[in-house]
Amino acid sequence: MSCVLELMDYTAPYAGNFIPSIVSLARTLRENGTETVLVFPTGAQDREWIGPLQAQGFPIFFLPPELMAAVRLLRRVCGTYGVTCAHSHFIDHSFYVPLRIACFGRRIAHVYHAHSMPHAEGNLFLRRALMHTRKVLCVSDAVRDAMRAKGFGNCVTVPNGVDFARLELYEKADLPHPLVLMFGHDFFIKGIDTAINAFERFDPAHRYTLGICVAGHEAQAEQTLRTRYGAPPWVRLLGPRADVGTYYRAADVFLSASRTEGMPYAVLEAAWCGLPLVLSDIPQHTALNLPQAQLFSTKEPKALFAALERAVQTGGENVNRAYVEQRFSMQKWTQAVFCQLFPDKEQTT
Repeated sequence: MSCVLELMDYTAPYAGNFIPSIVSLARTLRENGTETVLVFPTGAQDREWIGPLQAQGFPIFFLPPELMAAVRLLRRVCGTYGVTCAHSHFIDHSFYVPLRIACFGRRIAHVYHAHSMPHAEGNLFLRRALMHTRKVLCVSDAVRDAMRAKGFGNCVTVPNGVDFARLELYEKADLPHPLVLMFGHDFFIKGIDTAINAFERFDPAHRYTLGICVAGHEAQAEQTLRTRYGAPPWVRLLGPRADVGTYYRAADVFLSASRTEGMPYAVLEAAWCGLPLVLSDIPQHTALNLPQAQLFSTKEPKALFAALERAVQTGGENVNRAYVEQRFSMQKWTQAVFCQLFPDKEQTT
């Protein structure tokens, strides 16, 4: 029996879409005669999603920060479970180096999952350290093209799946209206700076409240908001929560002003929840082809606010749910990844 090692530098407060996708893949692998071993950083040990994961019977290990201790753990895991494929996510050198040493002399294929655009400072590492990777699975065509530009040959686009079921969990939130919802904590990459400038210049009466879910980075976001913008009262920073559907149900409009993205999860979730969409015209957004989405140039705050006004007038008719479910279901993602991990193995379920 073969075994896949899922190596993940993932310590987020909540399971999000990522953990359900790993569980879905692991179940499919098991149904097709392949087991899965999950390896996380030590920082994930106390996360609330670890317990339910362990209850499902998947072997789980935590990678020590010390190099040789990490190597010993990975060698033991690979030997004990007969690992034939390592499928990695979000890793840097602290994960990849012990993986390479542990796999030395073993026939273990490495499939690297690229969830975001490669950072400039990491390009040299990526080119050198990942040269032995059998395949790179990219969450969007934009990520695929960027990875190819850095010298990676075998790059394949596999759009991520969305765990729509978790969006059904929500409660009533005490938030002001009309509420424009954004996600992210990096003010530049996520275009939060553009959004704040647009609201300052073109909404002097502050009719709108800008709600920004900063996903566990409250302290950093608060400092940036205070030092750069004087902490305007019409901006609300929202913390992470497991029932993220609460934020979508409370919002009147969804805004993504990102300058770049890997796979825009939040856009797809907002579309499924029926929110009017205001999106920057980057390739990762336009490639989604979402009906009725209002697009604007990331360089023009005035265009952002005009798109927002159009979205409000259009309303939130839910024309996107079936479209999103068909293209970005968890089942479709699982099947696609299975075929990439085992291209010569016929899926039986």
